[in-house]
Amino acid sequence: MSTRDLVRLQALAALKKDAELARLATVAQSRNRLQAALAALKDTEAPLDPVNGKAQIHDGAMVAARLAHRRWIEAQQRRLNQQLALVTADYLRQKPAAARAFGRASVLQQLADRQAKDQLSNKNRI
Repeated sequence: MSTRDLVRLQALAALKKDAELARLATVAQSRNRLQAALAALKDTEAPLDPVNGKAQIHDGAMVAARLAHRRWIEAQQRRLNQQLALVTADYLRQKPAAARAFGRASVLQQLADRQAKDQLSNKNRI
């Protein structure tokens, strides 16, 4: 393989690697945002829990409001968990393609380095 062909292959592999890694990073960011939203929902649920494990006495309206809020939280958690499952599946589908692209670019870089080293040693022999 000529040096020129190797350089062209190396450039293509680098472009593919960058595109795959960017795609994977976008999905990972979505995944992190969903995980953060789920954690935030857990934090909003904390004020509804009894203080120090002791039940508090509340009027009916307060109990109804707390139950409505808890139902809302549970609905949001279900929705976010469904989205997280889809994004995680997408992440797991894209990860092997990114790994292959990264590996190809790495191997081509090693070949280019080896070829440059061989050319240098051949020059030194002459």
